[in-house]
Amino acid sequence: MARQLPLFASAKNPTILVGERGDVTYIPEFLDRSTADALVEELKADTQWRADSRLMYGKRVLVPRETAGRGDRMRQPWTPDLEAVRKLIERHTRTAYDYCFLNRYRDGRDAVAWHGDRDGTRDARLVVASLSLGATRTFQLRPKKDSGLLCNPISVDVNHGDLVIMAGDTQLYWEHRVPRDPRITGERLNVTFRQHTARSSEN
Repeated sequence: MARQLPLFASAKNPTILVGERGDVTYIPEFLDRSTADALVEELKADTQWRADSRLMYGKRVLVPRETAGRGDRMRQPWTPDLEAVRKLIERHTRTAYDYCFLNRYRDGRDAVAWHGDRDGTRDARLVVASLSLGATRTFQLRPKKDSGLLCNPISVDVNHGDLVIMAGDTQLYWEHRVPRDPRITGERLNVTFRQHTARSSEN
C-alpha cells in the first residue's frame, strides 16, 4: 500500500535553469529522503528492466543504461508508491501524466547522450517531469545548433529526490544529457513522467 504523501511538496529553493526559448526548473529535495528511499526499493523490486541496443557504424552496440516503462495501458502498471508520487508531481505541475519512462544508470559508466525528449509525433511542448533517485549525477542542458541561442552548457548536480521540470519550447530549442563519470560507483534511477496528449490535472 502506498504511503500517505503530503498534499504539497516542499519545493525548496526552485531554480530557473532555462527561461529563454524554453522553461526548465530545478527543484532540489522535491521528495524527502524516506519517500525517495521507499520508491527506489519498490522500483528495484518490481520493475523488469531491458538492455536496448542500437546500430552504430555498422555494429550493434548496447545502450549504456537499462530502461523500462510504466503507466496507464502499459505492460508494467504504476506501482503504489510510484502512483502516489505521480499524483504529488501532478499537483505541483498542474499537469496529468499517462506514463513514465525509467532509466537505470548502474554506475558512472552508464550515461545518455545529447537528445531531446520528443517521442515521434508527440507534441514537443508537452511537460516532462524528471525525478532523480539514488546517486548524484550531472544533468546538462545546451541550446540546439539551430536555436539561435548562444551560451555554454548549463550543468546541475541532481541528487536523490530532486526534480527537473521541462516545459514550453524546451524540447524545440534545447537538448540535455547525463555524461559519463567513472568516479561514480552508485546506481541512479531516473523517472520521467510524460503525457501522450496534453491534459491538465484536476487535482
